[in-house]
This record gives sequence, structure tokens and C-alpha cells, in this order.
Amino acid sequence: MLQERLERDGFAVVEDALDLDAVARLTAAVERVRRAESPNGHAFHRLAFLGLDDAFLELVDHPAVLPIVLDVLGWNIYVYHCHLDVHPPLAADAEPQWRWHQDGGRQNVEVESPRPRLSLKVAWFLTDVPTAVHGALRVVPGSHMRDVLTRDREPDDAVPLLVRAGTAVVLDRRLWHARGDNHSDTTRRVLFYAYTHRWIRPRDDLGIDEERVAGLEPVRRQLLGWGTSAIGHWIPTEEDVPLRDAIEHRPCASSSSATWRASPGS
Repeated sequence: MLQERLERDGFAVVEDALDLDAVARLTAAVERVRRAESPNGHAFHRLAFLGLDDAFLELVDHPAVLPIVLDVLGWNIYVYHCHLDVHPPLAADAEPQWRWHQDGGRQNVEVESPRPRLSLKVAWFLTDVPTAVHGALRVVPGSHMRDVLTRDREPDDAVPLLVRAGTAVVLDRRLWHARGDNHSDTTRRVLFYAYTHRWIRPRDDLGIDEERVAGLEPVRRQLLGWGTSAIGHWIPTEEDVPLRDAIEHRPCASSSSATWRASPGS
């Protein structure tokens, strides 16, 4: 089961999470943003991108991964952080960089050890990553249970995630991971969505105005951070958390113990 892999390894790979049409639609949206904001064609790292194209909102509550997130974090959640990454091939003489990290920033300094999970991140791959030199995401399986990784030395137990376009990878925020250098002849495109409990402050200002959020279906509105009040993030009303009513538990063997019912109008 995917949740068991996530608990054991700190990540779970969901193959064929997106069909080819969805990959093409999202790739076109990425390129629209990239041409507008980085026309020089250099590597592009864009925080808080969800409001830049309606196609990006489709992944917020996508049924291929949302049940896994709900199983782990529960229904009082939202997207608190996101980034869009485009990495073209590097020059042959580019210096390698040490990028190993855990997500969470000050959470990794200011909370007790062992560190709590607190959030999950989903990486949606829009391009094939068939080899490590294609800029593969590298992970250390099981390292979400470690607080420390030896700095300035490539971990001996690191593995590259080799995936096809349309794959989603669910990551425990504590997992030690790093982006590899892209020395292939293709450009790597990945979208990252990070979910946490609604009582944790947002990392990004998504830039989606209240009127636009108000016009979305209730579940998607919750996942974009909407709430009736400040206390509603801590002690939610039914209106705050439509996700609670959108989950249907059933005792059957599946990739997730929660089945996802999209809200009306989605």
C-alpha cells in the first residue's frame, strides 16, 4: 500500500497519476508562466504559482494523491507552500552543488527531536526522468527518521527517482532529498504542492484574490487556505472543512483507506 511505503521509506511513487492530456495541459501552463517571467530560458523556480493558471488548481484536490494525504494528515489541511521548477540542461562545465535538505525551515530547528512530520509534499513530474543525469530527484529511503545528514558528502544510500511524465511522488517533509543536476538534452519540469494542518501558517502568499477563491467549490476553497475565522483553523466548523464530509471510509484493501468524493461542481 502507498501509505505503508510512505511510512517506511518517507516517500511513495504514484505512477500514471496524470494522463497524457493533463500532462500536456499543465506543460502548456508552465510554459506560459515561464515565457512571461523568465523569457531568457534560464532555470526557473517560481513560488506561489497556483493562481497563475486555472490548470494548476486542478492538482490541488486531485484524486490520485489526495486520499493518501488525507490518510496521513487528516481532513483539517490546506496547501501552505508550492513551487514550479523548470531546469534546462546545464553547461558541461557546471559545478556540482550540495543540495541535500529536509523541508520545513525553522521547524527543523525549533521543535523537539525526533522531528514531527507536520506536512507532506507532492511532486508532479511533467517530463520523463529516465536516468539520474536528467536531473532526477534524489532521496535517502528511510531518512525521514533521521534528524541529521552528514554535510558535504553524498549519502551512500541515496537513490535517484526515475519516473515517467505523469508520475506523482508523495514525500514526507522530513525526508532528506536533493535535486540532481540536469546533464541530459531535455528540460525537466516539476510542480510541487505541500500540504499541512490548517493551524500552521502559510509559507507562500498564493496571490489568489478572495473573490476568485469564493467562486470555487468548497473543498478546493479549503485547500487554498480559506476559513471562516482565525479560530476556525484550530476548532473548525463544518463550513471550514468540507473535506471532512467528502471522505468516505470503507474497510477494503486499496492503495488508500480513504476514497475521494469530489465536491459538487468539481
